Amino acid sequence: MWRKVKFSSAGKIPNKFLNEIVFKHLGSPSDYILYGPGIGRDAAAIKLSNDKILIVKSDPITGSVRHIGRYAVIINANDIAVLGATPMFFLSTILLPINASLYDLEIICQDIDKAAKELNISVIGGHSEVTAGIMNPILCGSMLGETSSEKLITANSRHGDKLVMTKFAAIEGTAILAWDKEDFLQKKMKKNSLETAKKFINYLSILKDAQLALKIGGITAMHDPTEGGILNGIFEICKASGVGAIVYKERIPIAKETQEICKILNLNPLRLISSGTLLLTIKPQNLTQIITILAKHRIKATCIGEIRKEKEIHLLRDDGTQELIAEHNQDQLWTVFSK
Repeated sequence: MWRKVKFSSAGKIPNKFLNEIVFKHLGSPSDYILYGPGIGRDAAAIKLSNDKILIVKSDPITGSVRHIGRYAVIINANDIAVLGATPMFFLSTILLPINASLYDLEIICQDIDKAAKELNISVIGGHSEVTAGIMNPILCGSMLGETSSEKLITANSRHGDKLVMTKFAAIEGTAILAWDKEDFLQKKMKKNSLETAKKFINYLSILKDAQLALKIGGITAMHDPTEGGILNGIFEICKASGVGAIVYKERIPIAKETQEICKILNLNPLRLISSGTLLLTIKPQNLTQIITILAKHRIKATCIGEIRKEKEIHLLRDDGTQELIAEHNQDQLWTVFSK
């Protein structure tokens, strides 16, 4: 019986239990909900009027210690952006461990304030407390945004669509490790490389990526790949649309700093948390235009595969071998922080 199942590792709740437990307890139904909970769905869409749709998202920051205020604002804003909306209002729940200092609280609030101002987002409330049972600060964020019916993007990938990603894989994971494991990594890699990796924290937002692509049109789905990295992000975007895909491994861009850190720590960069990357499925006729407009704004976009109606997802290598991409919710970060 599933009631006897215990969690043995950190990470997202497996999809099986989301379907069997979480998604079976959703309160009262409402006709205002246009896009509700589901596997691979980044946020909810609620109808306010004929012209306005409210987009709502909540997400915690648990795999990092430093800069959690920045991560919380940007990661939640990303999940608003992928539904074709503009993030506007942020709420935070700050949980501090016993013996935390007022300085710790101030640093988190400063990070929230700075990131929110960069994205023109207002902080409108939340909750802050010192709580027993945790070792490091935890920040849970909620973001509200707005869009219209014609601009709303839901998971609607179709056979023949092109699978595209912006920037490179494991941006967030690289930044977290460069900052939180700096003392260890500086003994293993050159200072310039480590400093470059720390600057990845400036590339976490996909708001501009999404807004530029939306101007062209032809987008059938967008997704912000978080825990489980780019491969789990691909799994989720396909799961949400009820499709499969062919993915070409060697086409997936990985920064040299990410490769270096992952080699040192024995991690798979394709399974490392990847906020900062935007995954899109695009109608073939719009592919070139979208890649071109992103390039004009110095945002690299790469076509890494195609959507297929068969629901399996295959990762193809240049040597002809392939791997079936399945659900993989545990991020590579936890193999580092659990030691």
